[in-house]
Amino acid sequence: MNDKIKIKPDKANISEYIEMFEKGELQVPAFQRNYVWTNEKKLDLLDSIKRRYPIGSILLWKPDFSNSEDIYKNFNGNELGSYMIPLKKENSFYILDGFQRLSTLFGCLINPKKGLKQDKDKWEKEFNFIYNLKDEQFELNRKQDLSKLKFYQIPIYKLVDGKEFFQFQKSLFGEQNIEIEEYIKRYEEISLTFQNIELPNINLYGGSISEAIEIFQRLNSTGEPISTDWVISASLIEKDPSFRLGTEIDKLLQDELSFYNFDKIKRDVILNCIINSFGGIYFDQISKNDSKKIENLVRRDDFIEITKKTFDAIKVSTEFFYEELMVIDSKLIPYNNQFIFITDFFSQVINPTPNHLKKLKEWFWITTYANYFTIYNLSKQRLAYLQFQKFIKDENESSLYYDESNEKFKPLPFPEKILMGSVRAKALALFMINYNINSSEIINAPNKINSDSIDGYKAFKLFQNVENMLPSNTVFDFLRYNSINHFPKNIKDLSFLLGQDYLGKEENIFINEKMRKLFASDKIEEVLQERKNFIEEKENEFITKVLNLELE
Repeated sequence: MNDKIKIKPDKANISEYIEMFEKGELQVPAFQRNYVWTNEKKLDLLDSIKRRYPIGSILLWKPDFSNSEDIYKNFNGNELGSYMIPLKKENSFYILDGFQRLSTLFGCLINPKKGLKQDKDKWEKEFNFIYNLKDEQFELNRKQDLSKLKFYQIPIYKLVDGKEFFQFQKSLFGEQNIEIEEYIKRYEEISLTFQNIELPNINLYGGSISEAIEIFQRLNSTGEPISTDWVISASLIEKDPSFRLGTEIDKLLQDELSFYNFDKIKRDVILNCIINSFGGIYFDQISKNDSKKIENLVRRDDFIEITKKTFDAIKVSTEFFYEELMVIDSKLIPYNNQFIFITDFFSQVINPTPNHLKKLKEWFWITTYANYFTIYNLSKQRLAYLQFQKFIKDENESSLYYDESNEKFKPLPFPEKILMGSVRAKALALFMINYNINSSEIINAPNKINSDSIDGYKAFKLFQNVENMLPSNTVFDFLRYNSINHFPKNIKDLSFLLGQDYLGKEENIFINEKMRKLFASDKIEEVLQERKNFIEEKENEFITKVLNLELE
């Protein structure tokens, strides 16, 4: 451990922490994650204090401002709980570990009438808790209007204020209730518990940001971890205090990708897209000091500029996946590498030709069916990456890498179920979704999804009482403007499509006339077998005739 950092254990009660906050002596570092605790977690914390259970220690860090020009002047967040953080002092501490707990405690226990700047709407929705003396439990105040509380419902910010106990006693003089004395006793007990409980803290003095983060990561075994993107945010403070990578990724996911149902894509995938934008495959990192590691890339002067361009490419890639490939939810992506490679393509090719896009679609489907990122070891995946780079730079190059054993790729057998954890099952699901719109013309699709008119998709059952995820019992259809495409409301399954009223229709969702005849004779198992054969036949045609793959 670096000898520039001094470590000193200490402790303080909740009121002392609140006083430090009000004086500006507690700040939030830029790499700290956003507040994410649910109401359940908040209630668990309050109940643990009530029961006098240990609630963990706080890790605080005081940089050495005397030996710098205060490079940390913008190195802080905006709020704790719902309260704006007061201007920091020279002796301020930064909260490394315990941010979620302190945010909860300050949000709930600081008296909103004190005059501190706060987001009142946020306080009412997230921190307006009461203690019910009657039931002896904490509750979120759904009524919000504090004047309408019963006398035994105590806003919990009053529990750390000794004067409030006297006011509570005065308020009970007019109450006619035989349990008044018991309520006073309960109030006194819970109030003293909250006033007297001590939170141990570990204070770090001096050292750099990276050293403080390293100590945090070693000591933080149970709390909310600092993810890589937030560590990078701290490293970028000196370059551009306004650019917080963690916040920018949040914005990208929520403001841009959520429209395409891609907001659940893993943050590591975003980071790997950034690494690839610097001219190297993300997994090709030899050592901790390798220049391709993102922790080292961040030191480059062009890191922020290239990252912003990568975000633009991610948006274009997401639209391509959604509208052209009909991957209308990120959980349908067969391989994360496909998203990373295609984002790399759009990072480098700003105006792709129709031939580019056609080859890109072929590459996606072949790599999906061929288990492309599974059959190759890392050394061959590097060669596959280099081949893809040749394609990017010259559209006439093949986008696919073949080793000596692969004159033709061979897909796995038809899946037994449609499970989103299986690449082969995702391939079938995507084929069925694409076939719904364009039949077998998937590569040269005349139609693409209009993302402005489609909200997503839904997997329907053909028969309610048959296992849902059998391919033969699964029907994919699109949700348009929050309403089901052409199906009646409140349907239990799609078996009605097998009726005579639908003759000559619905072949796009793999329903034919032979199935209708079998259904008319109540031969459900044979209907399902026929539908499986029909789906498999059409998929095999696509695999062999369009993708030119060889079946086992």
